[in-house]
Amino acid sequence: MIETYLLEQFAAFARCGTLLKASEELHITQPTLSRSMKKLEEELGVSLFHRENSKLSLNRTGKIAAEYAEKALSANQDFIDHVLSFDRQLRTISIGSSSPFPINELMPTFQNYLSDKTILTELVSSDEALVKGLKNRQYDMVILHTLPDDKSLFCQRYMEEQIYISISNDHPLARQNSVSFKDILGIRILVSAHVGFWMDICKKHLNTSDLLVQNNADALDELADNSTIPLFNSDRMIELGYNAPGRISIPICDEDAHATYWVVCRTQDQNKFRSIFNVVRGYAIRHK
Repeated sequence: MIETYLLEQFAAFARCGTLLKASEELHITQPTLSRSMKKLEEELGVSLFHRENSKLSLNRTGKIAAEYAEKALSANQDFIDHVLSFDRQLRTISIGSSSPFPINELMPTFQNYLSDKTILTELVSSDEALVKGLKNRQYDMVILHTLPDDKSLFCQRYMEEQIYISISNDHPLARQNSVSFKDILGIRILVSAHVGFWMDICKKHLNTSDLLVQNNADALDELADNSTIPLFNSDRMIELGYNAPGRISIPICDEDAHATYWVVCRTQDQNKFRSIFNVVRGYAIRHK
């Protein structure tokens, strides 16, 4: 059984071409590396090098051995990566969502029923990308804003969300019961950078140059509190009290301004997340 360190040093020598360069790469002395090469030859029972005037170079057998050493090291690393990845999967639940609100609302449920797991979340605007990630096991569960037509997936309807525009009380649109994207086209509007697919909806209907995108939540709140610049809100956020003083929030009536969220997992994992789906189903029933 050849020890891994011998293969690593041998591969380094083959890659660098000289004992000096290989020893520098490996941070060991040349004599130490030379002894390792000799030990490798002894364990294999073959000659791997030409030795001329203290110069070491690979012979034909050495060149073939170097190729197999690289393959063996790659296989060894592949073994390590797969074992560690599998172990992480046992201890980690990865959840992708197309929108921030439903994942934030479900987080206490995840923490309650999956208390022995590390929960990782990711905001991805594309439902297609989320489904692809679910199928290749990048995610254990996803939250979509469209219902996938795929029998390999288990889907549970969760909640709905309606987008609003939040404007000052003296804004020309303030007296309307609802507005359309067409009504607010050309108006400069504050929007968080972290809104998932809603950013795509905004860019679809409005001028990108009119979207004042804010990466920092605190900066967005400060601008909302200290200016009259309109900003987006939603019925769910309003229910939680997110409505700046001196402003009125008006629903956007376009079909694209409304979303129904679905919690989705692979069908074979349905029982694994039964408790989560019971909570989701209960929420959907109570908010019909």
